[in-house]
Amino acid sequence: MRFGQQRNILAALALGCLLTTLAGCASKQPATSPPAKPPEAVQAMVDVQKVLDAHPLRGKLRQMEQELAAADAKAAADTSAQDTARQEFETAMKVRQDEDKAALAKKQTQLGDELTEQRHAYIEELEKEYRPLLFNIDLKLKTVQITPTEKDTLQKEMDRLLAERQQKLKAKEDELAARFQNEMDAFAAELAQKTDAYAQQWTEERMKRLQQDAVSPEREQQRRAIVELSNRMIADVRSTVTKVALRDKIEVVWLRQVVHTQLKDITDTVAKELANVK
Repeated sequence: MRFGQQRNILAALALGCLLTTLAGCASKQPATSPPAKPPEAVQAMVDVQKVLDAHPLRGKLRQMEQELAAADAKAAADTSAQDTARQEFETAMKVRQDEDKAALAKKQTQLGDELTEQRHAYIEELEKEYRPLLFNIDLKLKTVQITPTEKDTLQKEMDRLLAERQQKLKAKEDELAARFQNEMDAFAAELAQKTDAYAQQWTEERMKRLQQDAVSPEREQQRRAIVELSNRMIADVRSTVTKVALRDKIEVVWLRQVVHTQLKDITDTVAKELANVK
């Protein structure tokens, strides 16, 4: 907590209670006397910032804050942990990419073998369908008792059947090739998505560890010491203002920042009293 924040805390505390009213310390009027007109409350104001700056421990607090700021700056400038994390990330991602390449190769082989078997099975189906037809035409062509016109007709029919069979095979091969490409693309996209999620999770976990490692027990101890000293200074200022107010019979003490009228300023008096605090 910075010293300026402590000033704001003190200001809030002082403003909340206006330091104090001392009416309870006044002597009571006899019950039988007529009511007297209450005297106007004696009021004063104090410059909290100036009083805090005059505290004997202000120099020590400033030195502690400077030492902590230097330690924080040194820790922020040390990039060795980040460099190590970067190298570990690159290594982890290289392993992951190699695993993805191996998975893609395995998938390609398995899917290729599967589709090749389907192609062979389809070729056998075509053979079962077209072999008898082609065999029958071939026998007729080898028969000598046919006219040239009949032979030409049979040859055209054979050519048609061969072309039809080839077109069906080509359509099946195109279908299998498209399936192979689609499945491989989908598998590659799935691997990429998982790898991205892995990289994000790895980074988040590593950053969390870096933040935890960055918490220095020594610097945390320095911060606690600063807070404790700041709180002590605030308590000293409050008690000293109260002491001056009681001594000078001041009933209400305002913060100088909120005063818009001329009031007695006890800042210097409080600062002088505060100089004796040890």
